[in-house]
Amino acid sequence: MSNKRNNFFNLDLNKIHSNKSIYIKKIDKILQKNALLILSWIKNSWKIELIKQYILNKNTSNSYYYFNKDDDLNNKINTHLDLLKSLNDYIQLYKIPKIIVLQNISKIKWIKETISYLYKMNYKTILIWNDIKIAWINEIELINKANIENIKYGSFNLINKTEQKEHILNLLTSDILLNSIYKDFWVKSINLYKYTITYLSENNIFLSLRELHKKLDKINKISLKTTIDYIDFSIQSKIIKRCYKYDLKNNKEISSKAKYYFTDNWIRNSLVNFKLQNEILLENFIYNTLEYNNYKIFSGLNWKFDFSFYWKKKWKEIFIHISKETTKEEIKKEVNKLNKIKVKWNKYLLVNSISELSIKKVKYDDVEIVEIDELLEKLNK
Repeated sequence: MSNKRNNFFNLDLNKIHSNKSIYIKKIDKILQKNALLILSWIKNSWKIELIKQYILNKNTSNSYYYFNKDDDLNNKINTHLDLLKSLNDYIQLYKIPKIIVLQNISKIKWIKETISYLYKMNYKTILIWNDIKIAWINEIELINKANIENIKYGSFNLINKTEQKEHILNLLTSDILLNSIYKDFWVKSINLYKYTITYLSENNIFLSLRELHKKLDKINKISLKTTIDYIDFSIQSKIIKRCYKYDLKNNKEISSKAKYYFTDNWIRNSLVNFKLQNEILLENFIYNTLEYNNYKIFSGLNWKFDFSFYWKKKWKEIFIHISKETTKEEIKKEVNKLNKIKVKWNKYLLVNSISELSIKKVKYDDVEIVEIDELLEKLNK
């Protein structure tokens, strides 16, 4: 960030590399009703790019106050009062800003006092962070929309050469772990944390925290508390998401065990040197697609039938099962299991190739057999 305005942090509005109009609309809608908004996602995502786009769209390029503690190289702003003094200095020179953007400020002492003050003064404020939760402030998670053609590398598709791409993604993953985990949460053993998160990337199964601890402890000594802490740190930093199972028969969430999905395929894949099984990448990709479309996602259970994903909102429900079967006969059995679910619509059985399985009929009562492109088209409507 350049520093052009009398010691105030400045955004370079001439360089914008993203167009996320869907989030611009969300920000605008929330700020029209509420003065405060939190933007969160993994480090090095495009949060600032979105802010710059928002500032330009709202014609506020000459009326915004931006502060990023990471750019406070002289360490002048350490407390709530330091930050308010900086803001008041800005107001004295440029009047009240139309938008205030505060980034990486969780380490500033008594920062919640600043937030309360901004709220009382009705200043339109965007907070960019992951590591503090304030229940009464609206939060938008900036989820990247990946391309199925680039499933191995998630949303990162700017570089064509595989070797260069993987090298950069490994560096980005290391940077995320360094700044979002090791520094923010004072993790003592870097190797132990990386071992834990790598185990999750390779093992796509449901586990209780105690079961996870036992599996980790057999190979590398780790306490139950440390295991739980590492999972919590990873969720808070938006690196992983916890997915529970939903029991349709008993109409209840089963929270005793969980499966963990990574918020972007490239992070998950880079942890295992880009050698993750394609079926894991596909499942993670579909989970992220559902997340992008604002679904609250569960794995599904109908009697003894475990299926991949279940989503429910008011009157609408979606059921998706990713088939691993390779014969038409076994596919038919899965179709029958999906058909036993009482709901009458939005049931999809995902297969790798309809033609290779010699499937001629793709609709069986309430179940539709689909390939990935068709499923994405239905989910993104």
